[in-house]
Amino acid sequence: MTDQLTLHVLTQLNAASITASQAAVLLDRSVRQIRRKLKAYHQRAASSVPHGNRGRKPPNAIPEALVAQVVELAKSDTYSGCNNHHLRDLLAEDEGINLAVSSVRRMRRGAGLASPKKRRPPKHRGRRKRKDQAGMMLQIDGSPHRWFGDDYPSCTLLAAIDDATSEVFALFRNEEDTLGYMQLLRDIIPSRGLPLSLYSDQHTIFRSPKEGKLSLDEQLAGVIPESQFGRAMRQLGIRLIGAHSPQAKGRVENLFGQLQDRLRQELRMHNITTIPDANRFLIGFLRRHNARCQRDPADQEPAWRPAPDKDTRDRISGLQVERTVANDNTVSFGGRSLTIGKAKQSYAGKRVLVCVAPDGPISFWHKDQRIGKGPRLEGELRADPSALAALLPPDEASKPAPAQSAAKPKGRPKPPVVTPAPDHPWRNYGGKARRDL
Repeated sequence: MTDQLTLHVLTQLNAASITASQAAVLLDRSVRQIRRKLKAYHQRAASSVPHGNRGRKPPNAIPEALVAQVVELAKSDTYSGCNNHHLRDLLAEDEGINLAVSSVRRMRRGAGLASPKKRRPPKHRGRRKRKDQAGMMLQIDGSPHRWFGDDYPSCTLLAAIDDATSEVFALFRNEEDTLGYMQLLRDIIPSRGLPLSLYSDQHTIFRSPKEGKLSLDEQLAGVIPESQFGRAMRQLGIRLIGAHSPQAKGRVENLFGQLQDRLRQELRMHNITTIPDANRFLIGFLRRHNARCQRDPADQEPAWRPAPDKDTRDRISGLQVERTVANDNTVSFGGRSLTIGKAKQSYAGKRVLVCVAPDGPISFWHKDQRIGKGPRLEGELRADPSALAALLPPDEASKPAPAQSAAKPKGRPKPPVVTPAPDHPWRNYGGKARRDL
């Protein structure tokens, strides 16, 4: 696939469809290397793309005779029960064959001989120091669990923990979703402000599934794939950092282990079995938890940034879909037509943003200016516009018209149609009888 991409880029470069600088960005090479590849392409065409050493046997390869000898020794009763490291040592001591462990392992695997003792290779994980200031980083994640007991369905606890102080913010949702994380941040921002960064896993809520899969035209057009949550964080100026292992965000992982023990028991003790009741209970529980577990940061000066106004938060920390306005100042949303409020001017043909706040209100924006308000959604929101449209109030146009009794005709009554008599003078107009009537 890499060779196909290289050949495609060189073909477009040769046809002057793209510049050498653009080709260097697409192939992650310097402009000098791109020019060298283009020169080779002029000389040998597509055969210049693969490296010249591909398919050649390296000069330091182990001789085939020695490989066969090691395989036979590994199959023998003398060495059959030895693992790769032990076999390497015995071959060096008893047979005078000095090889690396990786070479012995490769030979045995090539012959279909597995090591009798499987070992998990150790992983180095450096301990990361806490951030110095509160608000520099929040670790966020979700924990699906049977929080209300084994007799109730599972739900998800979304949590954020300050890396410097271990202050916890949390919210119950039916499942781990985009709007849940936005609602969690919406609860944090008014009281604390904007954090500098968020540390999350590689879930598609935070990372677009199209990352690294853009077509060549999309790459040249500068398309940046991002999820709804990633777009909101970019607009808020919050850096989104992706962890590559659970251990990397161990603070929030350890928090879930503690909450699945303590919080679950307290929910059971208070007979709480619904998400709304659990969210109300969380307020007091987190107050007690933070008073017990929160610590002082190394730097007492907080790093939280000032929170934007409510209109800006509603626009950014919600769902945004771009639509084209119809001639009647309406936009299509999940199969429904929504009127752009009381717009003072026509926006027909223009692209506007339909913004859905996490608490339900819909607003319409054009060039960072709110141009109208829409209806309010009632119920639990989902990221799919079709699912959101089901939460809209009933459409006025779809309501049945009220029954009217004895409807009166509008306007003047039409005169009756009169057919001329057979001997009417009009039938003999022009000296020719007309018998078509």
